[in-house]
Amino acid sequence: MKVELPFLAEGVEGGDVVQILVHEGEQVSVGQSLIEIETEKATVPVPSPAAGTVTRLFVRQGDHVTVGQALIELDGSAGETLKAAPLPPERPANRPVQQPSHTVAPKQAGPAAPPPEPAQQALEQNPVAAHPPSADATIPAPPSVRRLARELGVHLSQVKGSEAGGRITAEDVKAFVRERTSRSAAPDAGGHLFSTVYGAERREPLPSIRRKIAANMTQAWTTIPHVHQFQDADITDLMALHKRYAPEFKKKGATLTVTSLFLKAVVHALKLYPQLNATIDLTNGEVIYKDYYNIGVAVDTPAGLIVPVVHQVDQKDLLQISLELADLAERTRNREIKLEELRGATFTLTNMGGIGAGPFLPIINPPQVGILGVGKAKMTPVYRDGQFVPRRVLRLCVAYDHRLVDGAIGARFTNEIVKVLEDFQGMFLGL
Repeated sequence: MKVELPFLAEGVEGGDVVQILVHEGEQVSVGQSLIEIETEKATVPVPSPAAGTVTRLFVRQGDHVTVGQALIELDGSAGETLKAAPLPPERPANRPVQQPSHTVAPKQAGPAAPPPEPAQQALEQNPVAAHPPSADATIPAPPSVRRLARELGVHLSQVKGSEAGGRITAEDVKAFVRERTSRSAAPDAGGHLFSTVYGAERREPLPSIRRKIAANMTQAWTTIPHVHQFQDADITDLMALHKRYAPEFKKKGATLTVTSLFLKAVVHALKLYPQLNATIDLTNGEVIYKDYYNIGVAVDTPAGLIVPVVHQVDQKDLLQISLELADLAERTRNREIKLEELRGATFTLTNMGGIGAGPFLPIINPPQVGILGVGKAKMTPVYRDGQFVPRRVLRLCVAYDHRLVDGAIGARFTNEIVKVLEDFQGMFLGL
């Protein structure tokens, strides 16, 4: 039977193969993880819908697969197909995260060979001396291995086959490349494997997350007419409040962060200006107002920017928000975030103050229509009561979709956030 990729989630049509967890000839049980798929920056295992023996792998690491596509074959039953069981919400806790390789190869029968390492791909820019094509044609190797050798600039006549009759496998080709690289690379080359007239260069495959980020940002910047509204907020009193209560939060096992305070301010403003907590449906000519407040919080990870979502922020107190934020951020950086925890946001907050960044222009995360970007606050002389006094001033920026949000609404929304940040206790008093 052929096992196909099951339904992943609403609006998700596929993902990238991060890791293949079985091999041909292996016995698998019902529910055993077969492969791991990365989709929308979350990694989930695909479980086996039945017990049996893996007779064929149709995909390899780095392939992009879509719902309904055949992944493996069990027991060699021709013509029978079976959807894999619905995906579990998250990877097993004891399974380590493995960064995917993203060299895409054609679907093929037979053992699935791992794609070349980034450094090996760069060797195609520095192939070995040419050999007559006819020499490679007589060497025993399957078409997939020949393709791999061509991509790496390897002539099969130089590779020693490890299988019967000198048949060459993909691992043989990769081993040859690794050996050649270790011989030719200078100790101080810094990983650069070839040179140009300008100097050394290195090529690496574009990671899956970076491809998704690039696609999303291109869509956002080219289809959404952005307006960026800057405003200064005097957060001197807010930081004093933070300093006062942070120890109390720590006693309860939580860290009171400025981001937690920002989330409360954002939700307060969204309730007053629902245009910023909506989406626009141009196809049906409708505005979809959300009566819930799910705020995405941008998290910087080694793999790229990922935006988990704090759901129902309006129904949680600061302690709950602080605990959830810390948990989400940690699991996001460890690539253990659940798919549903990346979905459903109605507005986004991106805070770069922690890395010392100043004001910046955030890009809206569609289909949302607004995002708040904050940087590092600065001690600034402020004129008060006839004299200049030092105050901690934060310049924030709200970006909004001008197709739905007019400038006046965007400005009032931004001013409301500033008002809350400058008098946080007043918000709780209904002032």
